[in-house]
Amino acid sequence: MAPRANRWLKLFEQFAEDLRIKSKEAVTQDERGAKMELWDSQRRFLREVGSGLDNDIHTFRCLKSRQLGVTTISLALVDVFWPAMHPNMIGCLVTDTEKNREANRGLIEAYIESFPDGYFGEQFKIVKSNRQMMQFSNGSRLDLLVAGTKKKGTSWGEGVGYAFAHLTETSAYGDVEGLKSLEEGFAQSNPHRLFVYESTAKGYNHWRTAWMEGLNSQTDRSFFIGWWSNPLNVIKRHDPRFSTFGLYRPTGAEEALIKQVRELYQHQITPEQLAWIRWRESKAGAEQGLLEQNQPWTAEQAFVQTGYSFFQVRMLGADIKALTDDQPEFGGYRYNVDGDFFNFTMTALDPSVDDVDDVELKIFEEPVEGGQYVIGCDPAYGRNDHKDHHAIEVFRCYADRMVQVAEYVTCDVEAKHCAWVLFHLCAAYRNSMTNVELGGPGRLIMAEFDHLRQLIGAEMNQAKTAARGWEDAFGQARWYLYHKIDSPGGGYMANFETNWKTKMELLHGYRGCYVSREIGIRSLRLLREMSKVVVDEDGIIGAPESRDEDCKDDTVFATALAHRAWTDWVRKAMIAQGLTYDVVMKAENGTETKEQTVVNSIVRNFLLTMEQRSEAANEPAPPKWKSDMGLA
Repeated sequence: MAPRANRWLKLFEQFAEDLRIKSKEAVTQDERGAKMELWDSQRRFLREVGSGLDNDIHTFRCLKSRQLGVTTISLALVDVFWPAMHPNMIGCLVTDTEKNREANRGLIEAYIESFPDGYFGEQFKIVKSNRQMMQFSNGSRLDLLVAGTKKKGTSWGEGVGYAFAHLTETSAYGDVEGLKSLEEGFAQSNPHRLFVYESTAKGYNHWRTAWMEGLNSQTDRSFFIGWWSNPLNVIKRHDPRFSTFGLYRPTGAEEALIKQVRELYQHQITPEQLAWIRWRESKAGAEQGLLEQNQPWTAEQAFVQTGYSFFQVRMLGADIKALTDDQPEFGGYRYNVDGDFFNFTMTALDPSVDDVDDVELKIFEEPVEGGQYVIGCDPAYGRNDHKDHHAIEVFRCYADRMVQVAEYVTCDVEAKHCAWVLFHLCAAYRNSMTNVELGGPGRLIMAEFDHLRQLIGAEMNQAKTAARGWEDAFGQARWYLYHKIDSPGGGYMANFETNWKTKMELLHGYRGCYVSREIGIRSLRLLREMSKVVVDEDGIIGAPESRDEDCKDDTVFATALAHRAWTDWVRKAMIAQGLTYDVVMKAENGTETKEQTVVNSIVRNFLLTMEQRSEAANEPAPPKWKSDMGLA
């Protein structure tokens, strides 16, 4: 239910009655301007803040659509009303650009000047106003800060403590460290403290992290206000456009969104509103993603569907929903690092019982004799300090597609232990080509891999190797060989190193594969990470830097590396042999595909000693039909 605000809301509404504004939508009543007629969006904002203040909440984060008047009402509440009510308080207004700082400074001055003469007496008026600050006659002060949209250090947010603050378009701030520095100076116990953030989404970034934290906080409040709360976002029935956009019934997707808005925000979308959003969508054209970012129906849509998304948001949304509704079965495991490589083991986990965070390795499909595989490995800190998960993706190859069979993700191990896992998966999925990101610890992965080959082949370890059955552990495992496409001569190097140029070709190749449905994805994590990959204003592709632990793209790059190995080396030979997915599946299983059978033995058995296997062999033999179907 919508929150109920009492004391603070009533007090501010009395204040707003005498406030005048200059608005493109309102008619000026006198020389003072137009009366502020509150929209539903503004009333929703005030109810959230008012009820929060009544319940001793002092920090508010408003996720919003564009053109809702939220900044207008926030300026009136935080930057005029609050310092007028509380003498000798220091606050700040933070904007993303200098242009917006000056625009908002002008609005604040106009608000105060619009009140009737003598409204505040001599107690509250502007005594000084410049680009740095506003000084009021009651001793309160409003500093005017510019966060900037690019990294510029922490200096803008240092030095002064604030008892109230208004931070507008927070998602556009380019320097997260500067914002953290500013927040460290916010009052913690002042009973009159007030901190209001309001912004559109702009994808997965520091703003999303903070907004999500506020949903589960007892001291902060996060809330969303959508396009449907602006009373102007309608096409009236007498408008000629209504016959084009308002007469047909809602589609299935529209029905789902209408239901979500009704259940989450207690608002019923009208036919006139539906006609308006359809009209906007028809005009969006290639800017459809930008419309969905600026005019979202729900909070979830605001963050997922952004105009800067690298992958197609509608396709990702449909795939995420499909996997959420019908998640594929998988075997879950966690690796145990205890001493040297020969004591390396794994524990089977039950995802229905064990904590899902403990599942490092997911096996969607066991190794198939004769199957061909590609493996992509993106080590932690391989590209920059923000990408701090080891990720390994395993795909089975066909002439017309690659299908995900295993995924390993963790941040809890060293690079050498990631190499041990990579060795295990290469050995289990024997006929495989592996592509490792060489940046950061990538070369350490290769060096440790060569060290493992030496250990297994060493005479002194012969007994240990035999006990594990590792004599031919590497089978047909091999490195990916990189060759510049525009170089006609020789010159190959093992694996792949991303830079600004190679990253573009790597990810664009993967995106083309995804759009043309040449990849079968079974991991919800991978799809969600794909939804966080954006193209920033400098053309850099990747998940944005964020305090959000979920804002990563390691599995995306691991998959792109696997895809590169498939397209460059594996696919051509399979096309020549006609080994398409349908042909291989019919040859292996008749009418039932291998993907319909999930077993949990082969990968785990690889790390069992011969003695452990012997003990397992003494158990009663399973029925033949189970063995034949790979279920034993």
